[in-house]
Order: sequence, then structure tokens, then C-alpha cells
Amino acid sequence: MKKIILSLATLIIALSGNAQILYKVSGNECKGDSYVMGTHHLAPISIIDSIKGFNAAINSVDAVYGEIEHSEMNSPATQQKMMMFAMAPADSTLSKIFTKEQFDSIDNVIKKYSGGQATLAMLDAMKPSLVSQQLMILMNMQVIPNFNPMQQLDTHVQTIGIQAGKEVNGFETVEFQINVLFGDPISKQAEDLLESIHKEDMMKSFSFDLYNAYMTQDIEKVRQLMIDPDLGLEPEDEAKMLTNRNINWVNQLKTILPQKSAFVCVGAGHLPGENGVLNLLRQAGYTITPVN
Repeated sequence: MKKIILSLATLIIALSGNAQILYKVSGNECKGDSYVMGTHHLAPISIIDSIKGFNAAINSVDAVYGEIEHSEMNSPATQQKMMMFAMAPADSTLSKIFTKEQFDSIDNVIKKYSGGQATLAMLDAMKPSLVSQQLMILMNMQVIPNFNPMQQLDTHVQTIGIQAGKEVNGFETVEFQINVLFGDPISKQAEDLLESIHKEDMMKSFSFDLYNAYMTQDIEKVRQLMIDPDLGLEPEDEAKMLTNRNINWVNQLKTILPQKSAFVCVGAGHLPGENGVLNLLRQAGYTITPVN
């Protein structure tokens, strides 16, 4: 659940003091100014109206880049792949890997947040990480004001780009991201799900705190939450979910930016820190400027 919260909610971030989630990238032989925007995958799309310079920035570039190209998510082939990744092996269904006591405790939490409309038995054939994902969505429907699972900020930004006639691309394939969510060993997924059930109230508070950190754009608070020893990312997960991906994206941008200007829209937790996208771009010789 720690992983699902920090990846699905995407590790929210912004700048305290400057209230900053949009940055200009220039210099180092850039073909025009480019931009990097941090998002929260569960934030209301209305936040765009409060981001200074957003419209001018996205209208000025040649292309929009996200973690993935979200239009791919709707294709039947992708939906089939997602379902295949989410299905557990026949010998590792939920009722087989959990004791009756564990199964019942997870079931009670699922019923609690679904208002009794969903049960764990309905998800028995799915991997534990899928249960964590669904529980995360149900939980956020209660703790995040006006949360609408049908409106996703990253998808909305790409839609704006398409409507403006921009080229839209992703840094990663859908398959790669599916593997990030569902690729851990079943035993590790089960352990994470049980931990989230045992720490239900803490996880609920954690999710709400991350949301508030994004909406108030408090980078220090977000960073503290991300490295929290009880609920934050473990070192190996931080490397897998953040650092390695950040390095890969910046390496791609080194090739992209001299050829075309880009509006980069990724989960905001990828922006800060020594190995964050912003610092990696600085180290590569680019000038990073907050958009005010």
C-alpha cells in the first residue's frame, strides 16, 4: 500500500514559500523554452486554473510529454494486458495466500470503504497489489474533497495538449508502468497489503496529508512524508519508482529538448531532491526557473 499510495497518488510535491509546481527549462541548446509540471494523480483537474502561466506554457511548446501516453490506456489491447498483469497465478489467489483471519480483516476494510458494495471475494483472482490499488481509490473518495476517479489530472493535461494541436508522447510504455504496480513477488504484495490494513488509519491520514501538501504546495512537508520511516518509500522502492525512472526521463530529455520544446507533466514527487528531475536537469546544464 505504501507503494500504491506513493505511485498512484504520485508522490505529490511543490515548492513551499513560492507555491510552485511549474518550472521553465532553458539554456543548454534548448529549442525554445520547455516546462516541467508536477502533478498529483488524484488532485481535481480544477487546480489547473490556479497554476500561473500554465496556458501560456502549454500553448508555446511543440510537444507534451507524460509518464505514459494516456490515450493508450483506453485501447482494448492495453486493457487486456492490464487485466493479465493484475490476475494472480491459480495457486496464489487471495483466498489461498491469506489465512482466514487475514482474509476477513482485509474484507472488512474493503466493505467499510465501499459501503458494503464490494467484497474481497469479488477480487479473489486478483493480485494483492490490485486490491491495494482499489482500496486506495475507495479511501481517497472519502478523504479527498471532490475526488472524481473519472477525472485524472495527467490525462486532462494531455487532452489539453491534443486539443491545442500538440504532439503527445510518453517516457514509458504502459507495460512498464503496469509492471511497476503489479510486478513485485506475490509474497511482497501480500505483505504490503496486510501492512496497509494494520495501519489503515495512518494510511488514510498519510494520503490526506500528501493531498494537502500538493494543494498547498509545501515541498518540505511532502519530502518529509516521502522519507517517513513508517509510511514512506523504502530505499529499494525509492530507487525503482523514483530515482531510476528520473534518470531515464532526463536522459530522454537531453535528446528531445535540442529538437523540440516540450511541456513535461509527471507525478510531482519526481521533481524534488538530489535525484529529482529538476536537479538532474540542472546537473545536465539546463537552467530551471519557477514560473510565476
